[in-house]
Amino acid sequence: MSFFRKKTKGEKTQETKTSFVSSQLGAHMARHDAQATDEAIKGMGMLREMARKLINVGAEKKQGNLFELIEATKFNMDAASKGMDHLRAGVTAMEGDPHAAADIVIRSGDKVVREVQAKSTNSAVSAARMFREAKYNGMQKVTNTEHVDTVKRITEKRADMNGLYSEEHRDTFRNVRGGLEHDGVQSKGTSHAESMRAAEHSRQYAAGFEMAQVGKEMLKTGTSAAAAGGIVGGAISLVKNGVAVSRGAKTYGEAAVDVMKDAGKSGAKSGAVGVVGAGIRAGASKAGIQALTKSNVATAIAAGVVDSGVTLLRYARGEISGSDAAEKIGGTGISTASSIYAGAAAGAAFGPVGALVGSVAGYMVASGLYQSAMAILKEAQLSEAEAQRIIAVCHEAEEAMRSQREQFEAMVAEKLANNKREFTRCFSAMDEGLRHGRFVDSVLALEQLNTVFGHSLKLASFDDFHRHMNNGGSLEL
Repeated sequence: MSFFRKKTKGEKTQETKTSFVSSQLGAHMARHDAQATDEAIKGMGMLREMARKLINVGAEKKQGNLFELIEATKFNMDAASKGMDHLRAGVTAMEGDPHAAADIVIRSGDKVVREVQAKSTNSAVSAARMFREAKYNGMQKVTNTEHVDTVKRITEKRADMNGLYSEEHRDTFRNVRGGLEHDGVQSKGTSHAESMRAAEHSRQYAAGFEMAQVGKEMLKTGTSAAAAGGIVGGAISLVKNGVAVSRGAKTYGEAAVDVMKDAGKSGAKSGAVGVVGAGIRAGASKAGIQALTKSNVATAIAAGVVDSGVTLLRYARGEISGSDAAEKIGGTGISTASSIYAGAAAGAAFGPVGALVGSVAGYMVASGLYQSAMAILKEAQLSEAEAQRIIAVCHEAEEAMRSQREQFEAMVAEKLANNKREFTRCFSAMDEGLRHGRFVDSVLALEQLNTVFGHSLKLASFDDFHRHMNNGGSLEL
């Protein structure tokens, strides 16, 4: 039985629904891995930024700074993967406090629960010496994984000598670790060689780090979606074939084989949608496209791409007519756009620019159709007639994308023109407040400007600022 055999309309609709629901379940089950991917992308973005700032600094010195970021990122990824959203590590140098005694602070919400001193070096002896300052006492002391045991031996021996730094060495013996640790969350450590790779080849290291985590997310989402698809598809097939057996249309053996086949095909398709959706979501996260970083939206688009691809291949091979293909692809596009709208409404993914969502959704649907057609052209072995059908679809999708882009740009221009007067008024109010020393007026004007974009200042008043600074948390506007 071929995967691309001619199916009834009911079978195709049921198959699409099954893969969509299963892929959404897979995305939900892998949501913590998605959050870990976001932490990896965020951390590696900061690593690239710091590497640029330290471009004229020697690799050995630079690697010590990058070690802090790598450790904090790994810790945050582990916390995210375990669903501990309240627990995060921050590098003080990246938070505007490069002279703080602690290199890293671990927070539970806004409360600092652990201070950390991090030292990466090519020698355990050097690490032990670096940790012996009194201001580091009581902190967690993190060094390269390969140095921990040696540092413990050195500091235990020197503490017993009751010398000048005996108390500092005793504190190091108690608190030295091979990676960030707190409340069951661990960074699992970073070697000196890894820190050097990050210092010498920062862009390559960051890209590899991100891709490794994206691969994990895609694998987890795909396997979870495949498992859900197999269960859902198998359950539906079991009921359908059970009815056929009760009517005498099939034997128990035939029904069992069909159930296994249906479960396998459902799992395979759902898994493919899950993998593609995770890839779209991770790519959007890296590109900063917030609207697509929601798993449900990315998975909806992936489902549309995969389903359209299957439909196009069947059309190219003459298994369905052009009108059937158009009906199927149109239904897929509407379902995809509807899911995007629902996701946007539920999570406010698109912010205040609701009028633009339709154009964006249309562009995405056309783009998905185009990408499916191109993939089939490259991978499938098609005859000349079949290839011409796909090429025609490519041209139509390309024209649709061009039209949607022009519509999108026109709507953006219209919105900017409508808001120009408000922008001018807000900026004038800010300038006037600064000119006359009325800083409260400037803050209010800035708040009004943010309102135009559907956002608000985190600290909209001096009282809010005062309370926040007393909490000791980082200032993120």
